Amino acid sequence: MLDRPYVIHPRRPYRCLLLILLGIALTIATIFVWGQQWQQKQLEKLSGLQSQHTQMLAENQRLTEENRQLQEQLMGINQMQALQQATDSKLQTELQLLQDRVIDLNKELLFYQNITQGNASSELQVRELHLRPVSEDASSYLYRIVLTQGKRITKSIKGDVLITLNLTGNGEGQSRLVETQALNIRHVQVLEGTVKLAENEQPESIRVMLRQSGKTLTERTFKWEVSPSPAS
Repeated sequence: MLDRPYVIHPRRPYRCLLLILLGIALTIATIFVWGQQWQQKQLEKLSGLQSQHTQMLAENQRLTEENRQLQEQLMGINQMQALQQATDSKLQTELQLLQDRVIDLNKELLFYQNITQGNASSELQVRELHLRPVSEDASSYLYRIVLTQGKRITKSIKGDVLITLNLTGNGEGQSRLVETQALNIRHVQVLEGTVKLAENEQPESIRVMLRQSGKTLTERTFKWEVSPSPAS
């Protein structure tokens, strides 16, 4: 076996260092490239998320505006429905009042026809008295007096109508002239006015007297009976 000859190489002290530095540089380059790629991917993800966020904000704004418009439409529909209900109720009340008024007018027409055709009493008389409260003033009452006479005359009967309030309670046995109206009747005359009570007055009845030239033609006393106020 032959001995290998020894070869003497010159020392290269920087070779290992160069290899180490080269390895480090490659590692850094690899990490840098990977970092750049990772950062790029993250930026792309961030850009996508921002785009989605912008779209969601726009969609949310659109839905908010649509919801606001729907709320306004719903409010308008509710207001129209409430107005329609109120209108229907008012029209129903007015219709009922008109129907009642037609019935009353038919009764009055029949009554006047009976008077003018001689089918009722021919005497001059105070036929009716109606009282109802004034809604704006608790101490005031509207009155309606119907005078009739069935005689066939060519001239109206003229004179005065005296309306007197008979009192009770603190004013027992007392009376107070409320109003004087003109008498001018041929067949039917309707008198209307207002009776206003003084403080603490308690009416018991109303006397209606028809006078002509200081002479009493007829009179009638009605109990103080107030009819309910009609619905508004």
